[in-house]
Amino acid sequence: MPLNAEGLAVSRILQESREAIAKRVTNLYFEARPQLEQRWKGARRKCTEDNCYHLDHLCAALSFGQPALFTEYIAWTAALLAGLNIDGEALAFNLGLLRNTLDLELEGAGAALASKYLDMGLRIIEGVVPKPPEYIDGIGALDVLARGYLEALLQGDRQSARHLIFAEVDRGTSIKDIYLLVFQRVLREVGRLWHSNRIGVGQEHYCTACTQFIMSQLYPRIFSNEKKGRRLVSACVGGDLHEIGMRMVTDFFEMEGWDTFYLGANTPTSGTLQLVAQRKPHVLAISATMPIHLQAVADLIAASRAAGNPPRILVGGAPFNSVPGLWEDVGADGYARDAAEAITVAGEWCA
Repeated sequence: MPLNAEGLAVSRILQESREAIAKRVTNLYFEARPQLEQRWKGARRKCTEDNCYHLDHLCAALSFGQPALFTEYIAWTAALLAGLNIDGEALAFNLGLLRNTLDLELEGAGAALASKYLDMGLRIIEGVVPKPPEYIDGIGALDVLARGYLEALLQGDRQSARHLIFAEVDRGTSIKDIYLLVFQRVLREVGRLWHSNRIGVGQEHYCTACTQFIMSQLYPRIFSNEKKGRRLVSACVGGDLHEIGMRMVTDFFEMEGWDTFYLGANTPTSGTLQLVAQRKPHVLAISATMPIHLQAVADLIAASRAAGNPPRILVGGAPFNSVPGLWEDVGADGYARDAAEAITVAGEWCA
């Protein structure tokens, strides 16, 4: 399915003037509220950065004709600000200034389209912004393990966290269950805690790094399976630094007997295409963590098809989970919500 032509044209105009527009909106904001600059050090710089993020997500939504990519970002931002005790009115005021600025920057239908998306974002703020749900709320054995693992990570006790995982694996729990029911849920809960301002970004990164370390120590048990003659190349697109989700997906394929070639985070299109040409995989798996990475996904898929004889292309990541059918918009052959579903989809393709 092609990109939204009208929205794509507006997006390109905004991307060309992104920094200038962001600075203009920021200047208007502080002209109206000069006291904020004295209250918060670096407030003008941070506001400019935030306006750049607003524009990036607006452009992604416009390019694919998917307003939900923008409204979900606004809901996420409003919840983040609430955790910092910043009223939603501040975000609404800023978005109003952005809408007025784009009315002057754009013309005719383009201005109307941008205003439509911004108005949708403003309605999100006016409503009740839901708090992200807790991800570990059961009473089963792996729920108890997940809570213990999370507590160890938050206390900075990597050794205890590792011991909990290996003891459970030694008792016979599958590594797949450890990945999906412990690691995945714990990392989502860590993200929720950061989002609600209950832990800092450093602590969030520590939890992720510890989990990656423990995963690496499980590899001798993962890479011992009999091979089935199927090959996977997996990558996070250029600009996407969040790699652990794709690492989990790749490990699931390895556990299913696939030969896997994992390229990691922030992989340039040329590097992915080169390895695809060399390894001739049955499946190319691509991850996008945020809407701002979707164009890179679409570009990589288009380049893979243009190169001739492409593999089946599977995509995943938060934007695809949020917007039904988005995988078709980027030109993929299929989509998976998590590692287990990725195995199912790829298995059907290769049956």
